[in-house]
Amino acid sequence: MNSKRRHLHFFAIFSDALSTLWSIIVPFGFGLVWGLRHLDDIIGYVLILPLVILIFNFVKWLRYTYEWSDDQIHIRSGIFVRNDCYIRFQRIQSVQIKTNLLLRLLGVVQLKFDTADPASKGDRVLTALNKKEAERIKAEVSRVKGQLSNLRTEGTAPESPVHKEKQPKKRYQLSGKRLLAASLLSSKIGAMLAAVFGLWSQADDLIPDNIRGRSLSYLEHASLVGLIILIGAAILLLWVASLISILLRWGFFRLMVFDTEWRIHRGVWETKDETYKTDRVQAIQIQETWLQQLFGWCTIYAQCSGSIDSENDDGGSIIVFPMLRKEELPGFLSTVIPRFAGTLSTRVLPLRSTLYRMAGPACFWIVSCSILAWRFDWGNYALIGLPFILIYGWFRRRSESWALSDKRLIVVNRWFAKTTTITRRNNIQSLTIKQSFLQKRLGLANTLATIRASSEQIFSIHQLEKEHANTIFQWFRNRN
Repeated sequence: MNSKRRHLHFFAIFSDALSTLWSIIVPFGFGLVWGLRHLDDIIGYVLILPLVILIFNFVKWLRYTYEWSDDQIHIRSGIFVRNDCYIRFQRIQSVQIKTNLLLRLLGVVQLKFDTADPASKGDRVLTALNKKEAERIKAEVSRVKGQLSNLRTEGTAPESPVHKEKQPKKRYQLSGKRLLAASLLSSKIGAMLAAVFGLWSQADDLIPDNIRGRSLSYLEHASLVGLIILIGAAILLLWVASLISILLRWGFFRLMVFDTEWRIHRGVWETKDETYKTDRVQAIQIQETWLQQLFGWCTIYAQCSGSIDSENDDGGSIIVFPMLRKEELPGFLSTVIPRFAGTLSTRVLPLRSTLYRMAGPACFWIVSCSILAWRFDWGNYALIGLPFILIYGWFRRRSESWALSDKRLIVVNRWFAKTTTITRRNNIQSLTIKQSFLQKRLGLANTLATIRASSEQIFSIHQLEKEHANTIFQWFRNRN
């Protein structure tokens, strides 16, 4: 099947222009936009900028074409320097369809290919396509890859070229109850507070002087009860905002499990349809925040080789399922990705390891407090924080553990959230043992395992028994 040479949807001109404007405005801060009201003399020149960007993107749209055949897609782009890119369908690792509310009204989507090409970070994006055209290209990629898979496994060509949509062997959907639990236990109040402080820094431009003056006057004369009510209302509003953010991000989440791939749909305001090959998975991570751990929930991520959307909220990880009961985890892994399934029992690090790692922060805090006490009268009060540091360090370090289970390495780390990482021996690129002079005296060592996912990932086990570090090293060496 072949297609004619085509342009992207006409809306790509406006979409790319808005993206360019956004990339210009954000680095300078929103205060730049609000400060334009003070620049009456040059406002006319500033308004020329969007027009220039629009014209540039129109020429770019004219010069950008694509066409696809039975086994490849050909993309031509470039205004001053022409680029011809040929992508073979069998080299495409994953296909993602992304859209938002405005694009859905226009019947337009964004189509992204991941080719695992490090030179271009693996991304090839068609920014605005008709939805039917995008689905047709995606189906053609799946058909070609399915035929190649049959050739590899059976050694014969398929009897019929007609591609039939397979049914998933399992479908997981985020119910309303789980979505509410995710909103309650995975709230992003910290991000909301950062946004509030950012807006507060621009209060001089955003809020009229008379309103700001009355507000500050009210706060100065408010009673203790009134301040408590205001703080409570602010926290409630931040929580509601974070709840809405989670709902928009994970609403209608659906995971369909096939024999060799996952298909993930998520989002309300901005929807994403993502396809990932399971043979690209290098590690599975089970993350539990303090609240999730308290109520028995967890979030499942996957670290995959190749390029992952760098714009997503998970730092390059694939979110496999946002909210799962811990007791459901063994069955979930056995169905979704069996080679990583199995027991999750781990070995706790020795007690002297915990004390050794707590000593560093405690000594640093004591020295810092001593300097503050020497320079300032209130410096002695900083020592009040020492018990909290010791308590946090104790619980954090005692949460860390490790295990070897057949061909799997399990590492449990904690910063604020507890993260259990499961990887396999053949996914580990390198394994390193480090030991300082003091560690030698205590019989301890650090082990660092490196995998190649969307970026280099290092999983470390700090201060474990030296003989256990050697055991892990010998396990890694016996790769047969």
